[in-house]
Amino acid sequence: MPPKIKATREQIVNSAFEVVRTEGIDALTARRVARQVGCSTQPVYRAFTSMDELRAEVLERAVHVALSYMAPEGDPSTAFFQLGLGNLRFAQEEPMLYRAVTLEGPMIGDLLRDREPPPFVLERMRAAPPLAGLSDEQLSRIHGLMWFFSQGLANLFLIDAGDDEDPMAIAEEYLMRAGRAVVEFERNH
Repeated sequence: MPPKIKATREQIVNSAFEVVRTEGIDALTARRVARQVGCSTQPVYRAFTSMDELRAEVLERAVHVALSYMAPEGDPSTAFFQLGLGNLRFAQEEPMLYRAVTLEGPMIGDLLRDREPPPFVLERMRAAPPLAGLSDEQLSRIHGLMWFFSQGLANLFLIDAGDDEDPMAIAEEYLMRAGRAVVEFERNH
């Protein structure tokens, strides 16, 4: 009888994360993870009481990856715009993780439940000169509208448009235009 392969919780999470990263959240099954690890499903079920528990841990890691794309770059006055661009880069470079986190996972859930943006987002928004003097309520509305708008733009990276234009350049221009319009609307209403 061949020796049983022992798999640690960390190996299982790492393998599960790679499954989601390459194949999407729907591919996350005990059998698929076990195959990735090179073991039977027994170690997967021993390490996690349910696939929901493993899924939650994988999504938590994916959110950390998403947030790393949204780290500020350069001028603090453009930090909110950079946050949007980071979201677009995340969609472009990690399409399966993007789908798992934003389209099916925790980030979209927070917006749909009308939760206030995370404190670091409000901080970045307050640092942007065009947003100076707006209330947290106004900033939250701007954040929500821009989030939904950027999700639409991010879909440029999830489909093969088949043309030679750089989708990031197009997305940047549209993101900037939409941002100006949303801020102007909030200031005037």
